[in-house]
Amino acid sequence: MTVDEIYLNIGQSIADAIEQDNWTKAWLNLEFVGTGVVGYTGDYEIGNVTHNISVRKIPRDIRDWIRELHQITTAKGNNRWNRAVFTLTPDGKFDMEFKWDQELQDEVERLSR
Repeated sequence: MTVDEIYLNIGQSIADAIEQDNWTKAWLNLEFVGTGVVGYTGDYEIGNVTHNISVRKIPRDIRDWIRELHQITTAKGNNRWNRAVFTLTPDGKFDMEFKWDQELQDEVERLSR
């Protein structure tokens, strides 16, 4: 899969999980830890009110897409990340922000001892 295909799949999964038509922005908060453990939560806005996305409505394949995205984007060692936020608007525009959270990494390492 290409990065563009992964982004398209993530965006479509978010849109499909929102049961209301009048949302204005949605985002999925992603965690990638260890040897490929993926976690995620999501929210969307209607006006100034934030609602939770039911992650049960997100396809389980998203874990594989995130693992593949992580592998592609970190392949050359330049882009290290263990958190990301995928933001989507109803018109299909999106943004993907990658972050490194050292505290998360320290906690993972502490728990693995």
